[in-house]
Amino acid sequence: RRYRYPFINCTHCGPRFTIIRAMPYDRPFTVMAEFPLCPACDKEYRDPLDRRFHAQPVACPECGPHLEWVSHGEHAEQEAALQAAIAQLKMGNIVAIKGIGGFHLACDARNSTAVATLRARKHRPAKPLAVILPVAEGLPDAARQLLTTPAAPIVLVDKKYVPELCDD
Repeated sequence: RRYRYPFINCTHCGPRFTIIRAMPYDRPFTVMAEFPLCPACDKEYRDPLDRRFHAQPVACPECGPHLEWVSHGEHAEQEAALQAAIAQLKMGNIVAIKGIGGFHLACDARNSTAVATLRARKHRPAKPLAVILPVAEGLPDAARQLLTTPAAPIVLVDKKYVPELCDD
């Protein structure tokens, strides 16, 4: 039911302070209040034996937030929205991705013009930027071990291990 649903989250470590509007931490006091639960999610939410029992951000494609692309009058949803973002990244543009806690700015880290533009807009000429890699191959053992833990933290790695990245 939730396969490829982009807004799934962990019931143990998922968002809390990011989505809460008031106390107590119950769904009506979170940003999820505007998404009424479908019968299937409601059943999970109310069942004490279910792992999603009383998980405030529980949602699915039927009742939860959905993926949407909006740019200069253009509008797309779901897979078409994802493809629109990918196309912009491939063209060297910067994409603002609205997440649960704010916006993430993304560009192709192999494109020096895109990275320079992102650095200029963020007023960040030298500070490292986060990079998402498709695989951890080629990284030092210690970095790979950290990235494959349940916490999957951000790991600082010398750029020499990722030669395809631009010099910026």
